[in-house]
Amino acid sequence: MNRIALHLMILLVTGCASLSLAIGEELSPQPSAKERLQQVLDAEGGTTVHMDTAGNVHTSTNLPNGEQIIRVQPPQSPGLNLGPPLQLSNQPLQLPPPPPMPAQPPPPEYPQRAR
Repeated sequence: MNRIALHLMILLVTGCASLSLAIGEELSPQPSAKERLQQVLDAEGGTTVHMDTAGNVHTSTNLPNGEQIIRVQPPQSPGLNLGPPLQLSNQPLQLPPPPPMPAQPPPPEYPQRAR
């Protein structure tokens, strides 16, 4: 029973202390996500990506030691272009006639057994 009372006392004291600290603090405006990202990237270097008019993607990375790495990726080549889809002009699809059936050979003639 004494342990439970001691734990409750500790919880109340720490709760009141943190509440009084929270009341005394002024609310500071939170930086936006973009500002926070920029703060993090500035400390570690950063990466900037942009595309030029020719479609090349330029990536420049600033490392913390001051070195800059620039990469240029050419535009992706278009995929296989087979032209427009087949147009049937609303005509029913006509398949070629099936090939004629091969002639059946006559059944083999077996000699009859004498009885």
